[in-house]
Amino acid sequence: MARKRVIIVGGGYAGVQALKTLAAWGECDVVLIDQHPYHYLQTEAYELIANECSMTRVMIDLVALCLSYGNHVTYIKDTIREVDYEAKHIIGNISGHSYDYLLLCTGSRTAYNGGTEGLRQYSHGVKTLQSALSFKQQFEQRLYQRMESEGGWCAEPFNIVIGGGGLSGVEIAAEMANYIRVFHKDNTLTCDNIHIFLIIPHETVLEGMEEYLIKHATKRLIQLGVNIINHSRITSVQEHALTLNGSEAVCFDFMIFTGGIVASTLTEGMKVAKNKKSQLIVDEYMRVVEYDGVFAAGDIAELHDLEGKLVPPTAQGAEASGLSAAMNILALIQGNPMSPSNIKLKGMMIALGGNYASVSLLGWIRFSGVVGYVIKAIIMRGYRYLLHRQCAKGVELIPQNKRTCRMGF
Repeated sequence: MARKRVIIVGGGYAGVQALKTLAAWGECDVVLIDQHPYHYLQTEAYELIANECSMTRVMIDLVALCLSYGNHVTYIKDTIREVDYEAKHIIGNISGHSYDYLLLCTGSRTAYNGGTEGLRQYSHGVKTLQSALSFKQQFEQRLYQRMESEGGWCAEPFNIVIGGGGLSGVEIAAEMANYIRVFHKDNTLTCDNIHIFLIIPHETVLEGMEEYLIKHATKRLIQLGVNIINHSRITSVQEHALTLNGSEAVCFDFMIFTGGIVASTLTEGMKVAKNKKSQLIVDEYMRVVEYDGVFAAGDIAELHDLEGKLVPPTAQGAEASGLSAAMNILALIQGNPMSPSNIKLKGMMIALGGNYASVSLLGWIRFSGVVGYVIKAIIMRGYRYLLHRQCAKGVELIPQNKRTCRMGF
């Protein structure tokens, strides 16, 4: 009997979890396709933009990761532009590939609210490593130019606007506020006339999350000097000013937008059930039921727990859905019945600037401050360490001439 071929499109949290699961069993050939040769640790992007870590801390080498599992696992750098679901064949910019099972894990992108004039043009994001690096460089360049032009005193205010009060918006606001505070303390040439505005459409930040997290996040943001503007929607954006609720104007020097997501562009041509965010509607086994052998996991899909409640788009939910999809693909290959996905978040962790975080785990473990930061750091670094350890096995298998070239020596 010929070995089945499973293609995973997307090397994010869902795709990597599925890859690890399928590769470890060794009962099928696994192909991971992604336009980037790295897994981007988006949950640690806030540290990158605040100069708390280097670029290497938020990257996992997908080439080495795939090599580490053996010859039955392959990585291909490509961008998928078309899928023939009837013929079970995908077409990329470089090559085409046939599959027995297809797992879509291409994630999401920032929802720029198509009708909001100027929003995409004049704001920055951190959904990709490229955008996070661009954000970091342009922000520091703007800050430098202001210092240079005003002799270090910054008589005019430097306003930073962050649109969106969800997890990303809160973490970025807190980390930038702390970064500016430390920057001012360490550098007497820098002014303290820098202001951060967090614009949210609801009454509170972290709408829908646990009250404990909302309370401590709000307290920390205020402590850091972040100005929270609630019940406000961005209706238009110009180069250095935006309009709230159609009337109120806010001037800014730098703007970040984190206000929600939509599924990746791969779903646009799919004639299947989708929600308002273009996310695929999957069944309890993570299948895209309209197509044979097609599964979806992570932010590209609308995820539910066993009770039917929506699961928020988090790395934790993506991993759980990737595991469930992979296990059900294995079940089909082995001729066993599939199991309903059991996507259950074990808690939430929110970085709130510097050595401060709020965590709520398992419904009863709650800490804020340095202890919360330590718990979050242990969990995040544990995830990264295990992947780095696996990648190290793959590096040993890279031919010496290619390894030397890859390392840049």
